[in-house]
Amino acid sequence: MNTKLTLLLLGVIAACAVAVRLLLPEAGNAPTPAVPEPVATESGGELAPVPEPAASDDPETEIVLGLEVRKDRNCTVERHYVDLGNGTVTEAYRCVPVSPLTDEYDHYSNEQLRVLSYSDAKAASVLGKRLVELSPRRAEALLLRAVALQPDNLDPVMWLVAQAHSLRGESQAAQTARAYTYVLTRTAQALGSDADVGWILADLQLAGFSPEDVARLEGEVRKNLRRIRDIQLEVFGETTIDEVQL
Repeated sequence: MNTKLTLLLLGVIAACAVAVRLLLPEAGNAPTPAVPEPVATESGGELAPVPEPAASDDPETEIVLGLEVRKDRNCTVERHYVDLGNGTVTEAYRCVPVSPLTDEYDHYSNEQLRVLSYSDAKAASVLGKRLVELSPRRAEALLLRAVALQPDNLDPVMWLVAQAHSLRGESQAAQTARAYTYVLTRTAQALGSDADVGWILADLQLAGFSPEDVARLEGEVRKNLRRIRDIQLEVFGETTIDEVQL
């Protein structure tokens, strides 16, 4: 009786051992974790992965005042007019930097700036740039005055150079603009600028300007220097212009 009971118990133990081996995975054969089911949206569809934006080497552009310009530019496109010095005014464009900062001079009226510009270089410069479309000649006089009052800041003259150089081509107006660019750049040179005029001379020669024409332009440079000298003598009683330059 005891022998039969012992054999029965051994059989049960063996069966349990076999069952346990069948239920437990072998080492190295662990089951792969279950992948969660896609989460459904309220509309019942599966959430699709967010697509990456397509890469593009070309910046987005838009049309402003008839010109194609970049959308990511940090400037405002403005139309302006350039006095060509022969009674002709031509249309051009410029890109004015966008700045969140404002200057106290921006709040002054033209009349206030006119009064201040007698001895204030910045007032003369601000007013000159304001008037460049309405009165190009008056704007030029004010910007030269700004340089006369502050000779170490030639930005007003170089700003005028940029306006003149904005007109290109083979028309008579473009020819006048070339000459104006030369006169203003040479004026800046005489005041200490390291601006190069070699390329302007080459441009004048290609456009048909003779040595005599260039000599006449040099006469216009001396006129500008005399205007600057007279302003300095009137306001300061002395001048930075050497008589040799005149």
